[in-house]
Amino acid sequence: MTNKNKEIIDKSKLDNYNKFTSESGHWYTQEGEPMYTLIGANGKERNTTLRDAKSLGLVPSVTTILGMVAKPALENWKITQAIKSAINLAANYNDETLESFVYKCKSDAKNIGLKAAKEGTKIHAQIEKGFLGKGKSKPYKIIQAWLDENFPNEDWIAEDSFCANQGYGGKIDLYSESGIFVDFKTKDNLEGKDPAKLVYDEHGMQLSAYAQGCNIDNPTRVSIFVDRADTSIVLCHIWEEESHEKHKEMFNSILRYWQLVKNYEWYGNEI
Repeated sequence: MTNKNKEIIDKSKLDNYNKFTSESGHWYTQEGEPMYTLIGANGKERNTTLRDAKSLGLVPSVTTILGMVAKPALENWKITQAIKSAINLAANYNDETLESFVYKCKSDAKNIGLKAAKEGTKIHAQIEKGFLGKGKSKPYKIIQAWLDENFPNEDWIAEDSFCANQGYGGKIDLYSESGIFVDFKTKDNLEGKDPAKLVYDEHGMQLSAYAQGCNIDNPTRVSIFVDRADTSIVLCHIWEEESHEKHKEMFNSILRYWQLVKNYEWYGNEI
């Protein structure tokens, strides 16, 4: 796996890179190391850019690739938050311009989204710590019990990163050497919901991309949803085996589209 534009990465500085932030929109070395930020010419840490990636031979994350795809459920949630913000702020709408009011509504809705993301990160970290043996939170214990019941005698690996031959990388929430891949999501108002109606092709593609990156041909894929407000509500969905090939092909098509749009030439193994 080589890139013709690849420069030498200063390994002595790797410990200075922020490797453990959110995986979304970030980059990986060809050894599978996260490189979400790097040290700039001024000696200060900054976000890794596409230009850096081309120069250093870095690969994009799975979620960066999937960011090219429309997400109707997420967009509908954002619209709902914007409408709620407008209603809540309407009482204070006096003589300000419409543009100013719209800006306030957008800002308020954005803050709601950031708060939800922050809570999701917190819950995700609690689960991760459980599988790393650093604590036993409520959602971790529920998930571990479900996994023990459905996949007994498995050794689980948490938060492991990789670089795929196809030119992308990622950090997997949880997987086993036998080929079970698990991804955690947080959502609101999960009580009474059917987990089969919570999953979309995007979720299946993410898991299939992880499996492909680990050279697993016939994975078992699991999506687990945790309620943000009540973490005792956990819903689990096991994907149908036959949908893996479809989701893998869908992801690889989006990956190729991303490479063409970004003028990113990958000289590793062909898809």
